[in-house]
Amino acid sequence: MQNMKHLSRLFLLLVTLLTCSACADFRQTRELYDEWWPVHASGTFENDKFSAQWNGDLGIHGDIVIKYVSKNNPSLYYEGTKYYPAYQFSKKKKTFSTISIESLGDTHTLLKNLKFQVKGGMIYFEKTNDRGKGTGEFDEGQPLKFLDDNTVQIGDVKYQRYQYFKDQHPDVFKPLAEKGFDLDRIPITRID
Repeated sequence: MQNMKHLSRLFLLLVTLLTCSACADFRQTRELYDEWWPVHASGTFENDKFSAQWNGDLGIHGDIVIKYVSKNNPSLYYEGTKYYPAYQFSKKKKTFSTISIESLGDTHTLLKNLKFQVKGGMIYFEKTNDRGKGTGEFDEGQPLKFLDDNTVQIGDVKYQRYQYFKDQHPDVFKPLAEKGFDLDRIPITRID
């Protein structure tokens, strides 16, 4: 009889922990429903000939210049620009889209209406086929952490809510407003 009480308590504890975890996942998912602008990134790259490390604030277009250094001769290097996309998480469709922001007002949606899942502090994005369509399978996931009400970190990239970012950089968006862009949404393309 004593073993039954212990098993019952253990089962109740397990159910409580699972419920708390599910609530946290739901809260994080709910907080993601918005548009997010990339502001900071870190990363590494390595192949047989070159390696690189970066950690810094991104330019207004989600860009960072990376210095690739030769493994055989450290005085040889080349620089390249890496662009990080903006994200839109849709509550209505429970999907996400990525948006290239390499030039404000003149780019295209890269991926659209793909599924995502939040579980145990990780976000999992749907994999795509060679045409950019969802396959129904998910990637290995990336850590997801809210740093404050307006900032989220997905993997090695920090994002700010678009409206917050726009309010912090009015000079960048003023010319787009003068051209007639609706700045209530990311001024790149419409995502239906």
